[in-house]
Amino acid sequence: MSVSLSALGQKTLAQLFIHREVAHVADSEAFYAGARSVGQDLKDADLETRQVRALENLACSTAMVSDLYDFIKRQIGRRKWAAGVGKKLLEALEGLRNDAGRIVQAARAQYPGGVDDDTARHVHLMLCREYLKHVVAHYLYVRREARS
Repeated sequence: MSVSLSALGQKTLAQLFIHREVAHVADSEAFYAGARSVGQDLKDADLETRQVRALENLACSTAMVSDLYDFIKRQIGRRKWAAGVGKKLLEALEGLRNDAGRIVQAARAQYPGGVDDDTARHVHLMLCREYLKHVVAHYLYVRREARS
């Protein structure tokens, strides 16, 4: 019985650690500056608000980062998004995989029983969601400011 409690405890502590580290990364100046830059680029590309909101909604509802990549690629392919801004966003989201890997590696070192093979994918998705929340917020802000 103590083995399962220990495994449960490790998993719980690993999840708390991961959430704290995701928040730390998402609150960093580099993360926020990158998201602001993409948000500005989306506004400069004159995208419709519904397209940007659709990406944010997808990020909140999907269980796969590849869905986000596919959405952006479809928007570029349909010429609804400029290729430059779409590629910049894809590269930013793909780059978050490295941050996810570092977070999972640190969690695994501290809580070896609390991290499984799917954790890196989950952490990457968490980071993508945070990034896109920042992007959309800045896009909406600069779009409103431009109209004032």
